[in-house]
Amino acid sequence: MPVSTFDVGSSVLTPTDRVAGDLASYANGNGHPNFPCLSRTHNPSSCVPCTDFSPWLAERVRRGDADGIGEYLWRVRQANPGAGTSEEEFRRRFRILAEALMSAPLTGSLRPADATGALELRVALVLLAAHEGFSGFIMTGDAPEFVAAALAPNAFELTGAVVLMEARNSFVGRMAQEMSYWGNWPALQGGSLRSMAPPGTPELQAILAPLRRLPLVVRAHAVDALLHFSASGAAPRTLASLSRYEVRKRGLDLEQSVRLIRACGLVVPATDLAAWLSGWTRRDLLGFLAQCGVGPRTSWSKDRLAEVAQRECHELVTRRMVESGAVQLAPQHLDGARQLRHYLRRVRETWRVWLGFGTGLEGR
Repeated sequence: MPVSTFDVGSSVLTPTDRVAGDLASYANGNGHPNFPCLSRTHNPSSCVPCTDFSPWLAERVRRGDADGIGEYLWRVRQANPGAGTSEEEFRRRFRILAEALMSAPLTGSLRPADATGALELRVALVLLAAHEGFSGFIMTGDAPEFVAAALAPNAFELTGAVVLMEARNSFVGRMAQEMSYWGNWPALQGGSLRSMAPPGTPELQAILAPLRRLPLVVRAHAVDALLHFSASGAAPRTLASLSRYEVRKRGLDLEQSVRLIRACGLVVPATDLAAWLSGWTRRDLLGFLAQCGVGPRTSWSKDRLAEVAQRECHELVTRRMVESGAVQLAPQHLDGARQLRHYLRRVRETWRVWLGFGTGLEGR
């Protein structure tokens, strides 16, 4: 989908062309031959959507369309719906889950700062519900990190920190009596949970502004890239290589996602040859130099191999880097990306606990 089809005037989640249609039309023929909403590149039983359906889901949430959300959940789980005897039973189960997602009192312990935050929060929970149950066990997986990234531009006030902390500590205490794994989870103390409100620094806001224009799963992919590039000494990489399965399983058209992230100005084409080559293995460098006819010695260190590659094969190395599609962080966003990393680390525990005990969907 071209970037221009995203209408950011009224909502960051509304592409102007396909959200009014059904799921199959939104998938736009990109899905599996037998399961049109699922990825062609993953086994259908993994239930990985073929694209980021968050704009389509946002329109259903706005309308209060539980039938549409139930249909999404069924289509994503269709190849592996769990225990049951008939399609009718499965559809009914997902319809009930969709009704619960639409009616859950999410603001009982978490107050969004605005309507966009409230909308995106509910859409994020629908994306999670295709794979997750809402209980204390959700704290052990990747769901909290995904939600923190997808909702990073939004502010939420935590209003029930004490109750949530007590519920979490009680759960961990009970589980520790049965499984040694939970014995390594320390009890949370006062102040461990805090409101999720990104700082208003100009550097961070310059990062969050373009992120707001991206659909939720694409946004999480972009945040993964920013976290990589904000690390000290991070090498240029392709955006495709920075798409973790934990994000892709929420639904990602990788080609579209790469195009949208590149267009929003957070990354630029890689220019640092030395940094790009630092991501190569020693074997990669030996093979490359041999192909160039340089004849490297096997005793050479990786650093020396990289130096020789730049000196003797500069034009070819440059062409390889350009053709790979490697990118690096836009220089003006380095401080903002580091602030984003710090902020997400700070709110991670709060999202863990809230998803386990604050959604009103416990046991779903």
